[in-house]
Amino acid sequence: MQPLIRLVPLSLLSAAVLCPPATGAETGDKYDFTLHGYIRSGILANKDGNRSDSLGLMPDGRFRLGNEQDTKIELLPEVTLRADSGAVAKVKANLTHQSKCTSDWNCQDDDGKEVQFREGFAELSGLDFAPDVTFWAGKRYSSSNTSSHQFDWEYIQYNGTGGGFDNLDLGFARFDAGVYAFSPTDETNAYPVDRKDQGYPDDYSLNLWFKKIAGSGFDLELIGHHMNRNENHPDAAEHGYGVTGLYNFDGFYGLSDGYSRIALQYGRGLAAGDSLGKNGWGWANLNNTQSWRVVLDGMASLGEWEISTFAFYQQDKNYRWWSSDKDGWGRKSWVAGVRPYQQITKNFAMQYELGYEYLDDDNYKGVNGKGKGGLTKVTVAPTLTFDSGFWSRPQLRFFVTYAKWDKGVADALDGNYNWGTNTIDAGGYSRSGETDTVNFGVQAEVWF
Repeated sequence: MQPLIRLVPLSLLSAAVLCPPATGAETGDKYDFTLHGYIRSGILANKDGNRSDSLGLMPDGRFRLGNEQDTKIELLPEVTLRADSGAVAKVKANLTHQSKCTSDWNCQDDDGKEVQFREGFAELSGLDFAPDVTFWAGKRYSSSNTSSHQFDWEYIQYNGTGGGFDNLDLGFARFDAGVYAFSPTDETNAYPVDRKDQGYPDDYSLNLWFKKIAGSGFDLELIGHHMNRNENHPDAAEHGYGVTGLYNFDGFYGLSDGYSRIALQYGRGLAAGDSLGKNGWGWANLNNTQSWRVVLDGMASLGEWEISTFAFYQQDKNYRWWSSDKDGWGRKSWVAGVRPYQQITKNFAMQYELGYEYLDDDNYKGVNGKGKGGLTKVTVAPTLTFDSGFWSRPQLRFFVTYAKWDKGVADALDGNYNWGTNTIDAGGYSRSGETDTVNFGVQAEVWF
């Protein structure tokens, strides 16, 4: 029965697509159904013809061109209702399948590969007492999430179940506010927890976002976290706060057409470490864990060339993850990369990517106890395009990647965390004993 149950959501969605509701006179044109989505799928192999994992040193994110081996499918159905009064209701869902379940809060089965409902919420706008404000409740991604497509990473990411509003006019700024409860599994149903489980209660996050302050490109985000006592880590932080300042420039730092932004982020307690700019990942943080980060994210448009750029630097103090270390340790990390895109014809492009990642972790839990060094990755990707431009999709990419890394970070490339020993089990790149690789692959990426 379990496989059949997993097919029910997709069956219902297919029925909605194939048999849309009545329109015109029967509904007064007040009902609208749309379906959007995202698909990414491909294969990644090394020079020996073996399947390979993607390469990266950071806990989240990696330069993605020629560096993704998984399949991810998102289907985003949306129903819009309109009342004669001008009120608008939107009901949205996000059905996701991913071959490696990550960054989600309901991956409950052992394989983590079933269809997940990552969003299910409702919005109300155009209300008579606040016509420009959008109110929401349910399970959703924050409308303020900000990401780098090139590095495949949301450096501002607040997801979960909660409620709030967007676009309140304060005169000097637009104001969004929301409360999010985030938990990676269903353990909260059995709290106090069974020690055999992870045992982490919900992280409640209050997100306050002031946008376009004084009519400028400056945004300010304030974050507060609260979590009840952590069963597995009784000395862990129960509170935390963070702040993000984001400035959106005109064009590419005022030098050319395009876009660019700089983000300055600080977090303490639950808002630091791997939870800097996020909610839900700071379970093992100490009260005095602190983190600082600066992000540069942009794209320059130069005729037939579009050049995506991304860089960040992060420093952590009293940092720890999934361990019982009393005081934590220091960690520094930074990355920088560029992806030039050249449209050769309307339906053919060349993409190139050069990326560098550096990790300096005073107490890295790798097999050899090392955690200092860098990774360089170079990719060339001939690309078939549906239309012209960096953001045009679908794209079919054929790529070759050369990567080289320092021995001190070999264990960090593709290891898996071992809960029993609090260590990283070495992956294929570490076992080979080599410090470089040549990878090949093909990938489709679609959004619609």
